[in-house]
Amino acid sequence: MSYGELVPGVDCDKLLRAIATVETNGGRNNWPRLEVSYIPAGLAFTVQGHTLIGTGKNCNSITAPRWAKWGLGTAASWSWWQILYHTAADLGFEGPPNDLMDPGRCEPFVVGRLRKIAMSGAATVRDFADAWNSGSWRDANLVPEYTAAVEAAYLKG
Repeated sequence: MSYGELVPGVDCDKLLRAIATVETNGGRNNWPRLEVSYIPAGLAFTVQGHTLIGTGKNCNSITAPRWAKWGLGTAASWSWWQILYHTAADLGFEGPPNDLMDPGRCEPFVVGRLRKIAMSGAATVRDFADAWNSGSWRDANLVPEYTAAVEAAYLKG
């Protein structure tokens, strides 16, 4: 499926490939990544030999019922694009978190998120990369290495 332009000059298909390339380290690392801020404060888990302790920073009345239903998977980002479970759920995803590992199930929610970023006023590949990485293209959380990597992957096509 081809998605066309998100905004003039930003091709959605190329951006999808660029984000996937960066998020998976060129396709070498495609596994869920846990975000401790979505794990309730003080809960600890050992994952692949590393202890993760939840900070609860992003736990709230929206995320708590999802945690109660699905557990640790709700604190992860998934698939080639590393979309956070809660982002996909906010966009209408209703399945268990691990279903997002299937790119075919995940892609519509990734595209939905990119369209929301476009609606917020993002106008360049850098804006989209910044918003994908930090939540908003207008915040102070720009990660230059990430945005540069997405821009370079985008230019390669």
